[in-house]
Amino acid sequence: MFKLRSFISVAFILAAFFGQSFANDDSWFFTANEIANAYRYQQQFGARLRNPLEPQTCLHGKKDFAASFQGRRFVAPCRFVGETIRQLRELFESGAAKYLFPLDVDSADLAVPADVYASKYKQLPREEILPALLREPALVAIYRTAMHLNPEVGNQGSGMSVWGKNRTVAGFYNGRPNQGLSPRSDGGIDHEPEGLVRLGGFTMMAHFLGELTFVANDTVVTFDLSFDIDRAAAPTTADVVTARATAR
Repeated sequence: MFKLRSFISVAFILAAFFGQSFANDDSWFFTANEIANAYRYQQQFGARLRNPLEPQTCLHGKKDFAASFQGRRFVAPCRFVGETIRQLRELFESGAAKYLFPLDVDSADLAVPADVYASKYKQLPREEILPALLREPALVAIYRTAMHLNPEVGNQGSGMSVWGKNRTVAGFYNGRPNQGLSPRSDGGIDHEPEGLVRLGGFTMMAHFLGELTFVANDTVVTFDLSFDIDRAAAPTTADVVTARATAR
């Protein structure tokens, strides 16, 4: 439901503001220009995440901050936020991602190696997993980028080939640089990491009022991050259908 609502919201933006955006009625993939235009709208006028993390205390030398997940508050390490920002900066500087919103990258899975899961997390109560996970040295974030970028863009010159060519990237919380994962042997555009057990995740959304900021390639990126998979109300399917009909 989360992915559907996010997609509907961005589709509404494209239809209402860019006329013939739905070339050949392809409702999943978009051109690079369509994604760039939708992102500009999201930054200034789009919805923010409902429950963004607010780690301001980390800016004042603190090691922890108050976080929440599904209404339950807990203490989270500032190091998690710092390492996540480093990973995102690397994603942007490498060209693997360009925008923090649903048409490019807006979420990550949090996972640990199977042996770490068996020894440390398998027996933990559900409500204790995320607080412990954020302090786990073996923690890995799996990012899926260029989620709705037309795959043909990857064949249109070197500038575009990086974005969309490597659509699954692993980020590490032990200081290691990001690692791109090879495409599946069956020709799929993403990659399902092996040997990892998914235990959680987080969502991201760019917005000029966001709580977090980083600079990559001379571009300032301001965004929100949340452990809750939830966004503000999106347009209904009927709104999208009406907008598409008008655009034509």
